[in-house]
Amino acid sequence: MPESNFNAFRETLYQLSPELDGLRLNIAIDDDGKSFWVLRCKVPSNTFREQLPMAVEMLKENKDKNIVMYCTGGIRCEKASAYLRYKGFPHVFHVEGGVIEYARKAREQCLPLKFIGKNFVFDERLGERITDDIIAQCHQCGKPCDNHTNCNNDGCHLLFIQCDECKNKYDGCCSDECKEEFHLPEEEQQRARRAGRVN
Repeated sequence: MPESNFNAFRETLYQLSPELDGLRLNIAIDDDGKSFWVLRCKVPSNTFREQLPMAVEMLKENKDKNIVMYCTGGIRCEKASAYLRYKGFPHVFHVEGGVIEYARKAREQCLPLKFIGKNFVFDERLGERITDDIIAQCHQCGKPCDNHTNCNNDGCHLLFIQCDECKNKYDGCCSDECKEEFHLPEEEQQRARRAGRVN
């Protein structure tokens, strides 16, 4: 939402119901106008259906140890930590507000950042810079890079990391095959998708 409307929105939200008064709102750190523009409230979320039971299985031998979780904005780890507590894990904690809130608070309090690099986000930006460190590499050439993108070939749409040079070389596609398909006439692209092309 436009920054000029934020305070009015927050006050209106807090006054709607006693349960909403003081609700933490995550604010984008590195917003270039592409972060979420739509308010969505979901009760109860249905993500992690397969991953949560797998996490319980992987952590079962550490059931009595402290388990600390974090995620992008604090939503998934809130659900995951509640699920682990439900499954009998007594010492589960999560970073409130996720990496986004952690970085904002650390900067606000002039504390050193322990999270380095870029935080993946689930909007058009695909990433929010936390520190200048680049700890990933282009999936095609191996050059240091942390720019997530989706393959331009609609029959693929793979999410991967691609440097600017490879983006130009492959026209934003993840492979020569996808680049070739991307440049086919639309009817031929649709035919390839219907045929169930496998990368």
